Amino acid sequence: MTEEMDIMAGSYCIVTYGCQMNEHDSEIMAGLLEDRGYSRIEAEQGADIVIFNTCTVRDGAEHRALSRAQAISAAKLRSDDSIVIVSGCVAQDQGTALLERLPQIDMVIGTRDYVRLPELIERYRVDGERIVAVEDIAKPLAVDTIPVRRNKLRAFTNIMYGCNNRCTFCIVPKTRGEEWSRPIGDIVEEVKRLVNDGTREVTVLGQNVNSYMTEKREDFADLLYALNEIDGLWRIRYTTSNPKSCRDRHINVVADCEKVMENLHLPVQSGDDRVLRVMKRAYNTKRYRYIVDLFRERNPLHSLTTDIIVGFPSETREEFDNTLNLVKEMRYDSAFMFMYSPRAGTPAAEMPNDVSLAEKKARLKELIDLQEEISIQKNQEEIGRTHEILVEGPARKSPGHLQGRTRTDKMVVFQGQDRLVGQTAKVEITGGSGHSLLGKVLTRESEVVQSTA
Repeated sequence: MTEEMDIMAGSYCIVTYGCQMNEHDSEIMAGLLEDRGYSRIEAEQGADIVIFNTCTVRDGAEHRALSRAQAISAAKLRSDDSIVIVSGCVAQDQGTALLERLPQIDMVIGTRDYVRLPELIERYRVDGERIVAVEDIAKPLAVDTIPVRRNKLRAFTNIMYGCNNRCTFCIVPKTRGEEWSRPIGDIVEEVKRLVNDGTREVTVLGQNVNSYMTEKREDFADLLYALNEIDGLWRIRYTTSNPKSCRDRHINVVADCEKVMENLHLPVQSGDDRVLRVMKRAYNTKRYRYIVDLFRERNPLHSLTTDIIVGFPSETREEFDNTLNLVKEMRYDSAFMFMYSPRAGTPAAEMPNDVSLAEKKARLKELIDLQEEISIQKNQEEIGRTHEILVEGPARKSPGHLQGRTRTDKMVVFQGQDRLVGQTAKVEITGGSGHSLLGKVLTRESEVVQSTA
């Protein structure tokens, strides 16, 4: 072990809130720490390094993260050697103010400065001065480490950073910076390394993946075509798409490439054109319907999911009804549904918040009830169909069962032998709830042997 690793060795715990981007950032931070000799433990109490990787998209996620950080920071008074760090979007957004708000935390590290994590930890240990590192928001990220992934079968990879959209409700451009797309060659090489390490499914990440554009004017479709050619890679997924940037070429590549999965997460946010204009979403419901119709035409076997905000400032009951009607028309497989919560520093936060909390809650419940009914119907329609499942491992809530996902990203639970884990299997759907499917394996042993050849 090197002298640097002797100095840096210890234990760490990372608690992650928010999106897949945050999950992958946490994997990179774990890699940076393990490169220096640190080992992971699951409990914050007792760890030498505790990192809260935070999300500020909605008030609830921010509150949960900071409440937990505050509790551990107070407990830290009994363990002077531990270092408590807040990273992620809340750190980038609040910076020095966060140190003042939580006097026991030691470091605040932003969404692009986290690649300097070992250097910052060493600096803190040498001089003992609390650190705020949020200044690299405009710099492209250069990460020279192997992320630590809990599941080698499925992996995330960032294809771009930041966001150039200016949705009036969203804080992400402030916390993630301007868009910057990685070269296709770099992404392909990273995915090849993942495949060599056992990854069979990769999910490419970006705040708005279909606005991906390199300096050579290569777009998101070009990237998917390139990834589709990688030997040993079985499945490609992507998130998140924005209707504003979703072009015919993007939809066509899903149908053209066998390895690109037929599930589309396409946040609509509202089913009313006036509300969409106030949100500055840069598309209308006619454009949204066109994208969905084309996707469904090109991909008969598919799933469609979305994000919806209810109670946006000035949203009337009639406009909310337009959202309900669009949900009935689209028949989403599932949806992430939220009450609007103001984010300081966004234009919407300055608008009159004229939808009462009680009305927001009532609208959200109405929307959730509608979508739950549709999700159950959609999953029951799957009964009798056969799907190709990538078997991930033991089912989390059903002892003695396995679980895996369809090409359309639906979780299926079924009985099967451990030899199926890491392979694809044919599974017939026998039942369905609003959130998962039940199935029985049709794959014979000879087919499994063939799939591993």
